[in-house]
Amino acid sequence: MPLNAFSRVQTQQALVGACLMALLCGGARGEESAAPACVPPISYLPLDGAVVGLDTRDVPALGTYERISPDGRYVLRSYSGAQWGRVSLMELPASEAGPIKAYRTPFDNEAFPVQGTWRYLVDVNGAHYRFADVLRLQAQSKPLFKGGMTGFYAAASEMAVNARSLKPTAEKPQTIFVRSLSWPQSAHPDQQGVGPLQIATLTVRDDGQQAQIIQTDGPHFICGGRAALDGNVYALPMISIDGAEFSAIPQVPRQGKPTMRVYGLGAASGEPAPCDLRADLGFSPGKAVFGYPSGATSAWLTYSDLGHVYVYDRGLATTFRLAHGRHRVLASAFPGLTRDGRVIYGATWRDCPDAKICPERAGYVIADPYQSDDYRNFWHQRAEQPPKACITQQEVDAERARFAQMHGLPP
Repeated sequence: MPLNAFSRVQTQQALVGACLMALLCGGARGEESAAPACVPPISYLPLDGAVVGLDTRDVPALGTYERISPDGRYVLRSYSGAQWGRVSLMELPASEAGPIKAYRTPFDNEAFPVQGTWRYLVDVNGAHYRFADVLRLQAQSKPLFKGGMTGFYAAASEMAVNARSLKPTAEKPQTIFVRSLSWPQSAHPDQQGVGPLQIATLTVRDDGQQAQIIQTDGPHFICGGRAALDGNVYALPMISIDGAEFSAIPQVPRQGKPTMRVYGLGAASGEPAPCDLRADLGFSPGKAVFGYPSGATSAWLTYSDLGHVYVYDRGLATTFRLAHGRHRVLASAFPGLTRDGRVIYGATWRDCPDAKICPERAGYVIADPYQSDDYRNFWHQRAEQPPKACITQQEVDAERARFAQMHGLPP
């Protein structure tokens, strides 16, 4: 979609929001307005072994620790295999018919994006690179600045991202707040990724060409006030898209059992972390990744567990499983939620049930949770219409245009 169509797409989005749940627009427009098209309930995008290389099982190298861009177009993946090095960027096509492209990066395994905008990609040593530079220069790209939490198991988000969604320029430089979350590492293999939590907030001045840190808050330990309830040892933390919350599992809680929980961090730079409990999933899945909040609605979470993928609706306090459309599907690493609401994750699968003659494939799965059987059955049992029938193609196109415009990318 051409970038100059961005405003027109936003107008289309507004019309979509006014449609009825049956996906028919209001009677005032009559037959003049076509029903907005839903995205497929689930799509499978296989990787080409000739492009990404093969693993030890002769399956296209999938990698692990995958992070999904806000528009669902890019995947930052670690452990990419011999052909693409430690970390690569994968570009997913706009439709199932297109190829998946690959880009090299200068990063070490477990590099991570600054969530919300993906303005920066961060190496495990704290070096921040401009996302557009990595796409353009690949492994030759250079860092802009270095700071924040470092090492494996770190994560970061740009705070109040909706207020700074445009690309900074020399005429209009921006002050950007990046909050990162991590926890101490242990040399003991059974203790890696477990410990007390720390956060740091960077104040960055960015003019679109250069960026530098002008203030640092932290790092400092958080959630000490919860020790009487949760203990002080957490696992699998993940920061929210806006940096105002995090999810984690207290390993030795003083009350109850270890379960995945959501805590508050404070919405402003420099604000003390309240660590107030905001949700408790009641069980211990893999790392829970935040989606994007919608108005007054709390952000959904998505996670994988025993090879399956789920979303957790915090308003309903309910988990929905995303059913597969292929055979022997096994989700890899952990999934991500796009701004438009789709769930994207790496997986292996077979296109036919006979394992003897049906080769295993690897690639990316894109699912619309609103069209999942679990979600629709939930509302059917309540004899209510779901608040959203599906994610529309217009919504997906609009987010793709928004992301491309911000980073100066082709559509």
